[in-house]
Amino acid sequence: MKLSPDSKFMLLCGKFVSLFKINFLWMVCSLPVVTLGAATCAMLTALTAMQNEESCGARAFFRAFRRHFSKATIVWLLIVFLGGMLALDYWIVAYLTFPGRMAVIGVICFCMLALVLVSGLIFPLEVRYCGTIRDTVVNAVLLSIAHLPKMLLVTGMNLLPLLLLVVLPQVFVFLSFLWPVCGFSLIALYDLGVVNRIFASLEPETGE
Repeated sequence: MKLSPDSKFMLLCGKFVSLFKINFLWMVCSLPVVTLGAATCAMLTALTAMQNEESCGARAFFRAFRRHFSKATIVWLLIVFLGGMLALDYWIVAYLTFPGRMAVIGVICFCMLALVLVSGLIFPLEVRYCGTIRDTVVNAVLLSIAHLPKMLLVTGMNLLPLLLLVVLPQVFVFLSFLWPVCGFSLIALYDLGVVNRIFASLEPETGE
């Protein structure tokens, strides 16, 4: 039986291959850690191109990587710095005994969650809109508050690998083959679908 290139099966295979390539490129470009922000912007750009049935290969990925490198790297390093400061604060407070200790720990945990939540919108904003770093960060904070339920879904998905590792390590190990194949690109694809609905609510509909 000859399969048509336009059949659903072949189209699904094509999508899977694209997800695999994007996932692989993201992991390779994220290895220095410092470049994770630019790699994430490149992955989101490639996934958007895939959704629009445009070229989403290595050339498009690295073009986006170079375009977003400066701003995305600065934002990523800012996120790492703030996360490191919060982790240090938590470590210090956890070993101290004083009145209101649990309240302080609660505030630190809340700030950590807020940082992760806002981070889930910063890079999609950087990819979709041209703006300064300050505008991108401020808009990410405001939109995260305005669309809190949707951003909680994004945050939960972004933290899924870590949650599985801590809560259900057996499941994490069972799914370990998935992460290098297409696990991270699937998470990013889900995030993109959620944040695109947020962006759609901000943009006027274009008529025919």
